Amino acid sequence: MDQCFWYSHITLIVSDGGPDMRKSLGLVLAAALMLPLGVMGASSSGAAGGTVCSSAAGSAVFSPALPILSSSATVKGTLTATGTLGKCVGGGVATAHTLFKTAKATTGSNCKILATFDPKSKGTVGTETITWNTGKTSTVALTLKQVKGKPTTTNITGKVTAGLFVGSTQTGQVIYTLPAGACSTKPLSKVTYANTSVKGVIK
Repeated sequence: MDQCFWYSHITLIVSDGGPDMRKSLGLVLAAALMLPLGVMGASSSGAAGGTVCSSAAGSAVFSPALPILSSSATVKGTLTATGTLGKCVGGGVATAHTLFKTAKATTGSNCKILATFDPKSKGTVGTETITWNTGKTSTVALTLKQVKGKPTTTNITGKVTAGLFVGSTQTGQVIYTLPAGACSTKPLSKVTYANTSVKGVIK
């Protein structure tokens, strides 16, 4: 993976903007753009008995917003994702708040660039912090990658580097949704996400 430019594939469902925009957009994210993608929709099960969380939801904010598809302008920004995990079973935890961040991008991006999938992508890497209802935390080094053949789905994998479940591996899956008009008539500043039917695991 390039040291200055990591790519990630997140899928966003366009809700309006004409026939051409009523389709899924696979967005290749710069390293600076974090996807909470790992935090989003990921559940856990691992050390200390592990845990499996069957629900997850949240949102991710691009700062600054990404220019629309018809624009040639680019921005070097960050993306911050916040969310929740629920219905967790095992490991002495029941719910959690999640936070995922990336550093500022070193390469400019916009909706058009993000919509161009790179098959050689090794994924986007970022750090997720999970704060459990017990007050304990888990720090996870996450990698996000598109699921082959499923443009609206992203796989999340990561290693718990500190805290509860340290040494365990986190896996999960999330799906993203764009606000109406985002990338078509207005810049992309925020997306929402939720886990798929595939439960996340830390073990």
